[in-house]
Amino acid sequence: MITARYLPLVALLSTMIGSPSVLAAGGGDAAGAVPAQVLSEQGLYRVEVRQAPEPLPKGEHFSLGLRVVSMDNPDTPLEASAVTVEAGMRHGRDDGFAHGMQSEPVVSVRDGLILVEGLYFHMGGAWTLQVTIDGDDGEDQAWLTLPCCGG
Repeated sequence: MITARYLPLVALLSTMIGSPSVLAAGGGDAAGAVPAQVLSEQGLYRVEVRQAPEPLPKGEHFSLGLRVVSMDNPDTPLEASAVTVEAGMRHGRDDGFAHGMQSEPVVSVRDGLILVEGLYFHMGGAWTLQVTIDGDDGEDQAWLTLPCCGG
């Protein structure tokens, strides 16, 4: 018997099995690759990375293309107005960032994707995007760990 607690996981697995292109969008599970998708902390939303430079650049501005969907309605992407993004390095912290990025990302919509522009990783290592989603299902956060510069 599947309980409500496990429904987001079941929905994610069903999507992964039925849509291998979603997994390929972020480079699969290769070491140092941008993750293809993550679930939000409460399992309310899925954040998919649909466009990313490979490798992520150090010392240059770049953009990411995201698709964010509710797990209750995965066929309809959320609008950019429901999404905010912060970036920084956590350095082992459980909450927040040890330090932030030297630029502030701007979120907009282009060609059906949520475009996060103005990302600038000034040093190599593991950077984290904190994606805050405030949709019809409530507020939740997703954390994407991004390896800068092959690090």
